[in-house]
Amino acid sequence: MPPEQITASSKYSVKRLVMISAKLAVTGVLIWYLLSKVDLAKSGEHLASFDVGWGLLAVLALALIFLIASVRWRIYARALKIPLGKGIAFRIYLISQFLGQVLPAGIGNDAVRVWLLARHGNAVGPSASSVVLERLTGLIGNIVLIAALLPLTFTYIDDTSIRLVVILVVAICAAGIFAIFGISFLPHLMTKWRSVAMISRLADIASEARRASFMLKPAATAFLLSLSMHLTAVLAAYLIALGLDLELSAEACLALMPIVLLLGTLPISLAGWGVREGAAVTALSYAGVASSEALTLSILFGLSLLTVSLFGAIFWLFQRRSTVLTRVNEKKSGNEAALQ
Repeated sequence: MPPEQITASSKYSVKRLVMISAKLAVTGVLIWYLLSKVDLAKSGEHLASFDVGWGLLAVLALALIFLIASVRWRIYARALKIPLGKGIAFRIYLISQFLGQVLPAGIGNDAVRVWLLARHGNAVGPSASSVVLERLTGLIGNIVLIAALLPLTFTYIDDTSIRLVVILVVAICAAGIFAIFGISFLPHLMTKWRSVAMISRLADIASEARRASFMLKPAATAFLLSLSMHLTAVLAAYLIALGLDLELSAEACLALMPIVLLLGTLPISLAGWGVREGAAVTALSYAGVASSEALTLSILFGLSLLTVSLFGAIFWLFQRRSTVLTRVNEKKSGNEAALQ
């Protein structure tokens, strides 16, 4: 391996180690803080009395979210000329969710999807763009939902400072999305900053985004799918609340949970753990939900996501077995051909 590649590889390894350490630190600090503030005995009581029937319904709702997400991803993949069948898209999405949970924190499920697409013979560039576009559409859907629900949300949140924080988070997310799409309209800026890897990649993604998103019908369909996903996630949280017999109305859940889910997607902790729980404890307190109850709800929500992703482990094992058998057969055929 040339010295330049060794140096680049070393820098990447150090960067990934730093990312893993930072996420571990954030997760650890947040969990420590929550454990010091929440009555764990009461949380245990809530878990013990949880109605598993409602939990199963929540798991089914989250499974539906994964299915919708794979359909949304396939829309962009096809727009970018990537042949991706419905079944394959769903399997890869589930596998990525599983591996994103169990692999080190520096390897997210988005990277897994790009890697799996590349293994199916697709170019890395368009594959990465399809994943980023799918992720951005989800973020846009969440922001639009939160913005539309702000009047309802603020009937629960009466703290002016918290209201300003919510507005600021929405504004920052929206500005970031506009900036990514805006890069493709500024060719001078793109040329000037091409030497910066991040700017270069964002410029390429922005160009792909323009090409794919300017197809109005696919983009509109993907956006509507995003809205349905977030509403289904709120439904899943409400089903868990019913299973815990919490005094949390459907209206309050709709007003507050989208914010919790948005904060839980921030890539600053391990699979959202810690951030989601802290956001749930804070947000649901405005609906009169005790911290121990909110913590239990959020933990069960995360465990439900993990439960659905375990189906990805099954697909992954079958895929690995199929790959090994294919290689063995190819090697066997090659040996037989050499002997003839």
